[in-house]
Amino acid sequence: MKMRNVKMNTLNYKMNADNISGLRTIVIVILAIVTIQTILYLSVEQISFGLEIVGIKIALIFFGCLLLFSFAKIKTTGSFFMKYSEVYIGGIVIIILGMSIVNTFFAQDISSDISIYILVLFSVISAVRIRPRTISIILLLSYSFFAVGLPFFQSNMSFLVPHLINGLVINVIAFFISRMLYLYAVTYLDDKEEIEKKNEELKYLSERDALTGLYNQRMINTYIEKYTDQAELSGENLFLGVIDLDGFKKINDNYGHAFGDKVLCRIANIIKDNLPTAEFVGRYGGDEFVLMFKNLETNEVSHIMENVLIELNKVEFQEDKLSFSCGIAKWQGESTRDFFYKADSYMYKIKNSGKNGVYLKENEEKAV
Repeated sequence: MKMRNVKMNTLNYKMNADNISGLRTIVIVILAIVTIQTILYLSVEQISFGLEIVGIKIALIFFGCLLLFSFAKIKTTGSFFMKYSEVYIGGIVIIILGMSIVNTFFAQDISSDISIYILVLFSVISAVRIRPRTISIILLLSYSFFAVGLPFFQSNMSFLVPHLINGLVINVIAFFISRMLYLYAVTYLDDKEEIEKKNEELKYLSERDALTGLYNQRMINTYIEKYTDQAELSGENLFLGVIDLDGFKKINDNYGHAFGDKVLCRIANIIKDNLPTAEFVGRYGGDEFVLMFKNLETNEVSHIMENVLIELNKVEFQEDKLSFSCGIAKWQGESTRDFFYKADSYMYKIKNSGKNGVYLKENEEKAV
């Protein structure tokens, strides 16, 4: 139940963030209409209905500008909005409906109808998504204001009673429309969130090795191509390393594949934790791991990898210490395939010459 409430609060927060744009549009449209009306009223030489309504419309324009200023200043990503978004949106809706009701009151001397209130009410209902409990309170408050205030501006009972009845019916209809739109929005956002979650899971599975959580072979090849392209433009140093566990087949044969998987996971964590400066770390397959450095000098890379090797040598499984062979190549403009094979061949130089070491060759003249 608690998890459901948290999820609903999150969905409401997202909807309220979207509600801002809807309310902003409504306020802008209302301001445009009221401004045009005010200009037209002022252009008439003799206003039969008095200057009072013009003053009201100017006041409405002022409050509308304040609302737009509020929209501009509110930060929908801040903690305040996250906590009080429903109160803020509810308050804005009440103000907008209140402004339309006041406008309707003073329009009784001109048209004797409530079309302004109805138009604004349904505009708000169609533009915002508010939970049914909240919108019911808002509609109750706005209709109460409408029902209490209208008799002061409309004394003709043949108009007053139908207006009150129609206003009540319209508010009931508005509630059910709002509820329907809200539930639809909740379902839509819920489904959207689930799809995004599944897409993230699929993205993770497509990029990561299922056993170790490191990047898989596809992403390793992608990153090698990406960084070599960058290095070709920038001229920055680029080093590719291949680490292979010595005698891993013997571990699988002696202790089983389940134990071998545990060894690989442990090794993967050690490599990842001790290579914070690496651009990426991945498992190419089997017991072979691949990593990359950039913007480092040869001696820095050599020092880092020797420290990693020391940490790996500390690991013991079934009282047996593990050893590793590591080859590191510096990129010199070759293709990504040749770059990888060069690092891989350097790793085999160590493996074939005694194992448990790092072979870093910057060029054909110098080896570390």
